[in-house]
Amino acid sequence: MSTSSSLQPPPPDPDGHSMSPLPSPELLQPVPQGYVRLLLLPKKGFYLEIPIPCIQSLCLRPLKYLTFLAWSILGQEGTLAAPHTPEPIPFQDLTGNLVDGGIYSYILTSALADAEDLSRAVDLEVIKYKSAVTSQTNTTRDDFRTRLLERDGFCVFTGYADGFTEAVHIIPFSRWFEALVRSRRAYDESVDDLTDINDVRNGLHLVSLLPRSFDQRGVVILKTPNLYLDVADVPPRAQRDEPFDPSLSYPPNDRYSLQWLVDPGRGGRAVPSNLDAAFKTQSQQPPPSALLLHYIYGAAAITQWGHGSEVLKTHQHPARPKAPEPAPMGPKRSNHNRTIATQKHDAAQNQNQHHASKPTSDKEQTDGPDRTVDSEHNRQWLVEDLVYRLWLNAPDAKEYRRKEKEEKDNNVDRWRRGIS
Repeated sequence: MSTSSSLQPPPPDPDGHSMSPLPSPELLQPVPQGYVRLLLLPKKGFYLEIPIPCIQSLCLRPLKYLTFLAWSILGQEGTLAAPHTPEPIPFQDLTGNLVDGGIYSYILTSALADAEDLSRAVDLEVIKYKSAVTSQTNTTRDDFRTRLLERDGFCVFTGYADGFTEAVHIIPFSRWFEALVRSRRAYDESVDDLTDINDVRNGLHLVSLLPRSFDQRGVVILKTPNLYLDVADVPPRAQRDEPFDPSLSYPPNDRYSLQWLVDPGRGGRAVPSNLDAAFKTQSQQPPPSALLLHYIYGAAAITQWGHGSEVLKTHQHPARPKAPEPAPMGPKRSNHNRTIATQKHDAAQNQNQHHASKPTSDKEQTDGPDRTVDSEHNRQWLVEDLVYRLWLNAPDAKEYRRKEKEEKDNNVDRWRRGIS
């Protein structure tokens, strides 16, 4: 199945959106050899710096891959501009090789799009509470696990049987789950009823060595075809060590490819990049949601390659809702709790507030010699929030919020008329 006919991005808008925004001077500094730089919010200094060998191991069309990354992060359609030129590369020409040390720009193609506007974004101080919720890679509702086993049967990538696997949520926090889904246009699936974190579309069965790397955004799942990548753009399917169970089959037109964004070490020999997911042939359960997988892919790209995410702290916050609560959970099998990490994050926040004018090092002590806060580790608290906030500024998301507000206002008017 080709994306070029059904999911091809629109051409650049003629009203001034075919030119790349002028980047800040520091973004034009030389790029290390063996890397490329992808400018996402040039005016705000937000970009990715990606090793070329990693891109080549994950995608046969590296220019299309850069476009996919920007789209998965910003949630807005666009195209790529090559180094030293503001003009976009036509989509059909995104087949060439990368320029070593090249600086590429992502140019939005809609006159309604505005990736620079973060004024409607969700408050980071609210969203951070999600991380205090127990990780749901090992703690799930029984029916969630049961439905995953009905669809997957085994680890979807390795074929290892239950007992060596874990039921993993793609999105492991519940407070803004429905809002996150509504913030992004679903191109090739229906998500109208995707409102529950324990929906089978928000999960996978993975061999036990993978969930930790998945949580830390070192390994991701690339679903093709999508708006920018076809199934043929991904390297050939890697071979499994385990015999392929006859009850399983690969989806006929789609690929769900496991990809490492970091060096997997010894784990990469057992679970290499570009293993494809297989599911039970007779199962009636739906596959994993492409929308959720794209969201996590964008968050992982920022985690591993992102620079300048501090831009998220520079805008005015809206009124805060109540702190989020954990999704209802079933009996615990094991507990991967992030409470201590959350406390460290809060300590770092407080330290920064009290010493805003004091330069800080990568390691800063808080409350005693045994408590340290790694600034790079704390960046991960911002990553998924960043993607969510950027998605909220996509035209589809803004239209959804406008209609939602209009419906609420109409309900209030009807209620007032009813009691008057």
